[in-house]
Amino acid sequence: MTTAPSLLELQRAFSRNVFADDKVGLESWVEPQGLTAGERLQIYRNMVFNTLSGALKTSYPSVLCLVGADCFDGAAARYIAAVPSRSGNLQDFGEAFPDFLATMPETVELPYLADVARLEWARQESYLAAEARPIAPECLTSLGEEGLAGSVFALHPSVRLIDSHYPVLDIWRFCQEENHDYLRLGEHGQAVLVWRKGTQIVMQAISSSSCQFITGLLAGMPLGAAIGSAGAHDPRFDLSVNLHLLLQNDLLVDFHIVQRKS
Repeated sequence: MTTAPSLLELQRAFSRNVFADDKVGLESWVEPQGLTAGERLQIYRNMVFNTLSGALKTSYPSVLCLVGADCFDGAAARYIAAVPSRSGNLQDFGEAFPDFLATMPETVELPYLADVARLEWARQESYLAAEARPIAPECLTSLGEEGLAGSVFALHPSVRLIDSHYPVLDIWRFCQEENHDYLRLGEHGQAVLVWRKGTQIVMQAISSSSCQFITGLLAGMPLGAAIGSAGAHDPRFDLSVNLHLLLQNDLLVDFHIVQRKS
């Protein structure tokens, strides 16, 4: 007499069948109802792969534009099999897709592809981030020079930063054009600041020293240390320009003083 598997065993067997086409221990427990057990299980495989592939296409439209539907579908199928979803929210599913693309031999001639994907994921994260009230600019003037240098600033939850060796923002914009011409890559990379304004995602290319400065703020550096890091990277770093960028776009939302000169 065959012992019926537990619900957990059936669930695990079903998962193996969907993601690895492993039929062991499952087909005998499927009610075919006019189809073979394999055909009925294939319905579920197709549904899962189509749903997850569709989620990836929604998250990465520029990647789809750059590689074409056939290549994207192949990459998506391999990603789905290699990186099973661990969240009930489809918006979480593509987080590791940029790194996965970077490992694919087929994309070796598109070295910028993973960074374009990282930019698209940053856009999605920015769109889904929480809201926060910005600080008033006059709060900074009350700190004084020492208090300002020793303050740690929190940036808006939607802020993301992409630093690439490739002109990823230009490439992303190329993908938005209706009539695609030949993609021409510039000689320099781009650092891109991403944030949400209302319901719109804003992206702006920034200098390498600005990227160094904002990276420091995101890492929790006091303002003085972030300025020092940016200045060491480029002595031409302009603090006033960068503070104006952050304040004008309501990207500073909190601060606290952690250092005071004795």
